[in-house]
Amino acid sequence: MKENIINTIKDLCSNFLYYDRKEDDDLSEDDLIQAVEDGTVTIEEMVAEFENQLRNTLQKYVKKVL
Repeated sequence: MKENIINTIKDLCSNFLYYDRKEDDDLSEDDLIQAVEDGTVTIEEMVAEFENQLRNTLQKYVKKVL
């Protein structure tokens, strides 16, 4: 089960960075890469936001979330 979850997270990252950007007029792959390169957003900020969203969403379904 853990491996399936980890693989799904890998897919999610691929989708976020590439596949979902292909037809996104608001945030292209180049825009995203440029924003990281020029410091508009950091990897740490994106990871922190992902963690916050994951925790907030899981709290709706799981009694104990660290």
